Amino acid sequence: MQDSFYLTETPRSEAAVFGRKSIPAIEFDPDVSRGLCARGNYCQELISHKDRVFRAKIGTSFFSANKVARELSEAMLSGSCKRVAILLDGSLTLEETEKALALADKLGTKLVAPLPAEDMAIAPFKNKFSFDAISKATTNVVVGDAFTLCPTIARLLHDARSLGRRNTMVAIDTVPGRTGWFAHPELIAPVGKVPMLLDAISSIISGGSIDELPLSELGVNAGDLSWAVDAIKSASGNGNIIFTPGWHFVDPFAVAAAAQRLAEIANIGFAAIPIATNSRGIYRLLAAAKCDIAGTYAAIRSGEIDALLAFDCDPTEALPGIEIPKIFGLTGQLHTTGYDIATHFIPSTYLFEKKGRILGTEEDIIKLDQNSVGLEISGAGAIIDSIFGGVIPVSPDLELMVAEPIEVGSGPVANSGIPKGDIIAFGHGNVLHHGDGRYTRRMDFPFLRAQLDLTAAELPKSLAEKLGLVEGDKIKITGYHGEAVLDVKIAEWLSDGTILVPMHNPVARGLFDWGKSPVLGPVAVKIKKA
Repeated sequence: MQDSFYLTETPRSEAAVFGRKSIPAIEFDPDVSRGLCARGNYCQELISHKDRVFRAKIGTSFFSANKVARELSEAMLSGSCKRVAILLDGSLTLEETEKALALADKLGTKLVAPLPAEDMAIAPFKNKFSFDAISKATTNVVVGDAFTLCPTIARLLHDARSLGRRNTMVAIDTVPGRTGWFAHPELIAPVGKVPMLLDAISSIISGGSIDELPLSELGVNAGDLSWAVDAIKSASGNGNIIFTPGWHFVDPFAVAAAAQRLAEIANIGFAAIPIATNSRGIYRLLAAAKCDIAGTYAAIRSGEIDALLAFDCDPTEALPGIEIPKIFGLTGQLHTTGYDIATHFIPSTYLFEKKGRILGTEEDIIKLDQNSVGLEISGAGAIIDSIFGGVIPVSPDLELMVAEPIEVGSGPVANSGIPKGDIIAFGHGNVLHHGDGRYTRRMDFPFLRAQLDLTAAELPKSLAEKLGLVEGDKIKITGYHGEAVLDVKIAEWLSDGTILVPMHNPVARGLFDWGKSPVLGPVAVKIKKA
C-alpha cells in the first residue's frame, strides 16, 4: 500500500527534516512507537468495519441484491423516468466504467460523471514521468500541497531532497502549505496568478529577461524567482514538475496546462495527480463516449433529473445540498449518509477487493487481482450487469481506449473565478483523510491524532485575534453559495485574510458551488463567532 507522512504543524525552521514524529503510527498505535503506512491500516480497518453493510434494500426493507437490481432497472425504464444521471466513483475499474457506459446507453442518457468532481479539471492531461525519476531528480517543482494530498509522491520527493546531493525542491502555490516547509524557494502567487507565474518561468528559461516581468503582480521577488529558474534549468533531463491541485487553485486546468508547457520547455517530467485512483482512466472513457460531464453536475444541482445512480460514491456527502430525485440507486460499502436516503441500495466491494484494471499515474495499466474470499457481495461491475439485465461484454481494446486522452482546448468543467473579498477560504486536505472523507471520517485511525483535523477551519493568528477567537471556538463561515459552522484551529504560518477549510468534511464542502464550478476553487467568505 501507499506510504504516508504525518507532518506536524510546525514552521519550516523547526520541522525541516522527517523523523519519527513525522510518520504515522501503525493501526491503533497511539504512542507512535511503530511507523507504518497509514493507508494500509485503513484497508485493514475498512474490511472489518463495524458500519460495513452486507444487505441490499429497497427503502427500509431488505431483499436479495438481484431483486433490488431488477426493481431499480424497472423503475428507471418506466415511462415516468425521463432523465437519468449516473455518478461513478474514481475508484471504479476501467471494466466497471465501460459497463456503466453501456447501462447509460440503455437508459438513453449522456449524463455520466465521476466523483470527486474536482478531479475533472486535470483529468485530460497525459503524464510523462516515473516514480523512480522523482526520487532521483536534481530538481522537483511541486505545484500544490503534495505533502498533504499525495503521500506516495511525498515519500519520493523526500528521497530526492538530499542537500548532500545538492538536490532541491521548488514549491509553488497560492497559499502556504506543508510542502513549502521543505522547499527552497516557496513561491506563493496571488489567487489566479499561478498559470501566469509558470509561464513567466518558461519565458525566462526560453531566453527572456526577469527584469521584464511584473514581479509585483506575480507576488514573488527577483531573488527567489531566479533561484527557482536556475534550479529548473540545472535539472534538464533529470527533473519533474508535479501538480497536485487539491482545492487551492481558481483554474486547475490552466495551471496544469502551464505546468505541462514548462515541463516541455525545461525538458523535465510532468504529472498531474488527481485525488481518486482511477479518475483519469474513467475520464478518458467518458470523454470518448461524449458524456456531458459538466452538464451532469449542473443537472443534479438543479434537481432536473428523475433518477440518480451512484456507483461506489455517496453524492450526499461529496455534493452537499444535493436534491434527491424520486429514484436514487446507490452502491457502497459503509453506512454513509446516502444509505438511509437511497430508494435502492446494493452493497459492493472496495477497490482493493476487486479484479480489474485501472490507469496508473505513470500511464501504465495496473491489473488488480484482489478478490476477497468469503464475501457474498459483488463489485460494481457485476451489480451493473444485474441492473442492465445481462452480462455486459468488455471491449478487448479497453487498454488502447485509455492510452491517449482526447485533446481539449479548455477544461471539461468550469473554474471558480477569482474571488473578491477580505477573507478567502481555500479547501484543504489532510494527510490522514482522503477526498470527501466518507471512509476516513468513519475510522478510528485518524482520531489517534486530533479531532480538530476533522471539524476545524484553520485561521491565521492575526485574524483570530482580530475576531477575538481562540482555538476550539466555533465560527460561522458564510459564502455566496452556503455556510458552515466549524471549530477554530490556529495556523500561525497562514497569511492574513486566508482560511483553510477541511474538504473531507461535508459541512465545509457546502461552501462551494459544485454545480456551477466543480473544481471547488477558493471562495470569498465572511466569518463571525458562532
